[in-house]
Amino acid sequence: MIVKPRNVPLKMQKLQALLYRLPDRHPARPEFEQEYSWRKAGLKGELEIDYYISLLPEEDYLIFNGLRLPNGSKNFQIDTLLLSSQYALLIEIKNLAGELFYDQHSKQLIKTLNGKVEAKSDPIAQ
Repeated sequence: MIVKPRNVPLKMQKLQALLYRLPDRHPARPEFEQEYSWRKAGLKGELEIDYYISLLPEEDYLIFNGLRLPNGSKNFQIDTLLLSSQYALLIEIKNLAGELFYDQHSKQLIKTLNGKVEAKSDPIAQ
């Protein structure tokens, strides 16, 4: 049973509203477009996982999507939490294109796509 459904994140809604109002030639527009594109791809990945989760017997699982929990003075977010009577499964979803390499020494994910190399934050720490 889905206890907490997946919603379009508020940050993504704000970016979409900003891009709608921001002039095409604004110097900050490319940065906002990049962030919106990245978040949209992430949501797409989460929605794709929802299909497979929907195949599970509904009566055996409690499903929490986009769960935000406190950890001392800070919060952390879980993309999907599956609870059954036997275990809890935390699912962190990434939707990245290109060649991926995890550098254990620098604790970074290196993404190469169309000859462009980009360093991402540590997905394991996340």
